[in-house]
Amino acid sequence: MRSFREAKEQAEHKRLLELMSRIERDPAISQRALASELGIALGLMNSYLKRCVKKGWIKVGHASASRLAYSLTPQGFVEKSKTVGKYLSKSFTLFRDARTQCGSIFEMCSGIGWRKIALVGEGDLTDIALLVGRASGLVVEKTVIETDLIGYDAVLITDIEDPQSVYDNLRTRVEEDRLLVLDLLQISKQNVS
Repeated sequence: MRSFREAKEQAEHKRLLELMSRIERDPAISQRALASELGIALGLMNSYLKRCVKKGWIKVGHASASRLAYSLTPQGFVEKSKTVGKYLSKSFTLFRDARTQCGSIFEMCSGIGWRKIALVGEGDLTDIALLVGRASGLVVEKTVIETDLIGYDAVLITDIEDPQSVYDNLRTRVEEDRLLVLDLLQISKQNVS
């Protein structure tokens, strides 16, 4: 069974792969554009780039007097290839684990008589839950935390970035027995306040 730490590592592998692929296609792309395309904060993008430069995967030059250019080094191409392999291997593991756990949760929901399930989260895990949920015959919909959750029989957390915070936020708004979590996210149900 995969842990939350492994799931976060998987998300990081995906970001690094997207970063290196994007730089390979357009060396003159700005940090701001990279951050926007990858859906992360500019400061986090800067951190990724610095780490890649420090590891020798990316070289920084000047596209113009006011603009930097990035290029993959030979070591960067090797690392990109390794990252693709790691990402694909872990993606299949994530898919299998998530599919199994979602299937068990949705089967439990059907057994109780629940038919409408909200998913709170973005990304691969949410997509997997949507596929499994629809195949189970339930109404499974992606929502956001701010959405009114009334009308759903249960809420399943599928956020991979910060599932504990999502759980802590929702626990005051959703009955405990209707707030569902996947074991792979390793969410603690202990009240820390």
